[in-house]
Amino acid sequence: MYAARLCSSLNVGHLVLLPVPSTKDMVHVSGTEILLGDTLANVACGSKVFGYSLPEPYKQKAREMGAEIIDIANDEDFLKDNARLTAVGAVGYLLTTSKKAISGLHIGVVGYGRIGSALTDLLLFFGAQVRVYTSKMLTRVELGESGIETCLSDDLYLGAGNIDELDVLINTAPKDMRSAFNGGTIPLGTRALELASGKNFDGICGVEYLPGIPEKYYPESAGEIYYATILKHVERYESK
Repeated sequence: MYAARLCSSLNVGHLVLLPVPSTKDMVHVSGTEILLGDTLANVACGSKVFGYSLPEPYKQKAREMGAEIIDIANDEDFLKDNARLTAVGAVGYLLTTSKKAISGLHIGVVGYGRIGSALTDLLLFFGAQVRVYTSKMLTRVELGESGIETCLSDDLYLGAGNIDELDVLINTAPKDMRSAFNGGTIPLGTRALELASGKNFDGICGVEYLPGIPEKYYPESAGEIYYATILKHVERYESK
């Protein structure tokens, strides 16, 4: 749908649009049995190839064929919009699965990057008591001046993060979380939600995994973000 809108509204050449993320195993197109390399058959000189975290060998081959590569994993606007959608999905999940209103929850957010900051803002909006775990001292100072509770993420990873005081712990950082839990178990009465990629909670039972929120829960909104990003790059190219 969005590709058709692009081609009908703009005077563009050949577009190759790959999914977000484009590949998970570096071999196949995500969600399909199609070999990523086989998509190069659709590439011609002057093509624009859009994707997310494309492997370097693939990008190099496409460039050799005369294509322009736009890897939106490097597009800050896209990353921020995607992070906000992820935060909305995480809060929506809590709203529908928590036995208490968010305003009555003490929630720990691990990491204060794009997702962590967007998530913190939303949780505060809903009245939650939020504790942010971050290694950035300047961020801790700024959040503390705003009245937001903070803790060193290093303390958390050493098992001194006082997780048992929380109703919910939400991880947004690609860090090994196993040492944060004494005895390898989540404290009774605390929920652990995983938004980051990787095996951060490997071996910890009871973790609630929420991978790929934008495309899984909000596919139309995720598509609109991707469309807007593509449109921005195409219009920028045309204006040159």
